[in-house]
Amino acid sequence: MKFSSIEITWMIHATEEGEKVVKKLVELFHLSNDDVTFFNLEGHFGNPILLYKARLIGAEASNFVHVLFSSLNDMDKKILERELSKHLDEHGAFYIRIDKQLLCEGKIELSEKDAIKIKFKPKNGLKFSEKLSYYRGLLK
Repeated sequence: MKFSSIEITWMIHATEEGEKVVKKLVELFHLSNDDVTFFNLEGHFGNPILLYKARLIGAEASNFVHVLFSSLNDMDKKILERELSKHLDEHGAFYIRIDKQLLCEGKIELSEKDAIKIKFKPKNGLKFSEKLSYYRGLLK
């Protein structure tokens, strides 16, 4: 299955090194620096926060899917497979979060805290059941 896009978002706080995360994402997933944009935000107490976003399409999206799912450990894949419905929206988009700090060490693991959020948007025209089958196949 091809995806219409993959959206990756994460936040960097003033005490973190934003470029370190960008560098690792580019290195591990063979992205282009041009894929990544950022926005300056302000936290509740006036602290600076950077919101980073990357949107992948075509071959870059396919490559990202391959690298990500081949890098996840078996336990994370089993968790995703068991809880698949919790990671899908009504349109069949698939959402996961990976650990931002571990990514900087070259490791890819699921996480809910301080995470990089990833949204896989499937191409239109597929039945929901077809999307489910495809996602299950990625997790094998």
